[in-house]
Formats: sequence, structure tokens, C-alpha cells
Amino acid sequence: MKFGPDKNSKFPNPNIKEVCFIKNVITRPNIIVGDYTYYDDKNGADKFEEHVTHHYEFNGDKLIIGKFCQIASGIEFIMNGANHCMSRVTTYPFNIMGNGWEKTTPTMEDLPLKGDTIIGNDVWIGQNVTVMPGIHIGDGAIIGANSVVAKDIPPYHIAVRKSV
Repeated sequence: MKFGPDKNSKFPNPNIKEVCFIKNVITRPNIIVGDYTYYDDKNGADKFEEHVTHHYEFNGDKLIIGKFCQIASGIEFIMNGANHCMSRVTTYPFNIMGNGWEKTTPTMEDLPLKGDTIIGNDVWIGQNVTVMPGIHIGDGAIIGANSVVAKDIPPYHIAVRKSV
């Protein structure tokens, strides 16, 4: 007798389409997700990749999420492609605008790449959380709703946005 949901199914419970095992809907090779990690979103749990922004393969960064994580609706993982060159006269990205401006393309060494974004195992991320590029969240951490994660979170810590 089989126990528990099939880790290879799209929806662990076919009657609840708001909850999706992320690993089984990923199409991009630079997103790696462990077994049983789910995303909960009534507007399309199977559209998780839309919440990983500025993620360009040429940067080489990865989003790596462990096993048994719980991710609520409104998540946004901002990846390294959102970073702007800080060592020039301006942070404006002339190179992506075309019409001759691409001649000012910075080298990869000029870009402020912060590495892979890594989420440990058994991490709970609440609603409307934004995770900045290159962040590491340790195993068992809890990220409270409406938080912006701008620095690494150690294992088994609780990080929440202060209310006023």
C-alpha cells in the first residue's frame, strides 16, 4: 500500500488545484527544486516560474530550493539580472536599450552578481515575500508574510517584517 502523495504528481491532491509540487512544473534548467516542495496560489500554482524574475541564463545563477518547503502566494524571487552596474558613472542599463547604446555593454566582471539563491529544506515562506538575489535561507527557517529578505537567514530562524 502506497502512503502519501506521489512526489511526481503535479497536484498532490487532485481536488485542490491551488497547491502544486513545484519540481513537476519547472521548465527552466536554472531552477532546481526538491521533492515535495509546494507552491500555494489560487491564481495558478502551476505558474511558479512567473514569480522568478530577472533570471537570465547568461548570468549563470540558479534558484535552488530544498525538499519539503512551503511557499505561499505572492512570492517573488528577484535574481541577479535585476542588479545594475555600480562601478560606472550611471547605473542606467544603456546596453539593453539598443540603437547603438549596446556598445557600452559591461563585462560580466563589472556586474554585481551575488551568486545563487539557495533555500534550504523545510523552509516556510509566507504570503507576499520578496527574496533578493544571492540570498541563502537555512533549513527550517520561517519567513513571515510581507517580508523582504535582503540578507541571509540562518537555519531555524524566524524572519518577519516589523509592523508599525
